[in-house]
Amino acid sequence: MFYSLKDVVERRPDRAIVWGVVVKKFEGEKYVMLILDDFTETMPVYVFGECLAEVGESVRVIGRVREREGQPRILADRVVKISAPEELVHRLFNVVGRQEVKEEEVEVI
Repeated sequence: MFYSLKDVVERRPDRAIVWGVVVKKFEGEKYVMLILDDFTETMPVYVFGECLAEVGESVRVIGRVREREGQPRILADRVVKISAPEELVHRLFNVVGRQEVKEEEVEVI
């Protein structure tokens, strides 16, 4: 299921699909750590293996949510670069999709 990073912090699902802009990248011997920002939260994502994402690029991450020292992080199974239009859709979901709509405010056409 697709989550905002804020949703991941609040709900702590076992697995998640998230998107974000890579704001930092650290390369270790066994893994790459990306810091993602989706404009609701920032979160570390650990990639074991090859990671072609660079700072400033938008990516979709599929992975397992784990906790360390009380903070969630994602262990990525897959990291995919996304296009500008797809990023816009995710941004709109994070902003508009979070607003609660009262039943009486919905007009049926």
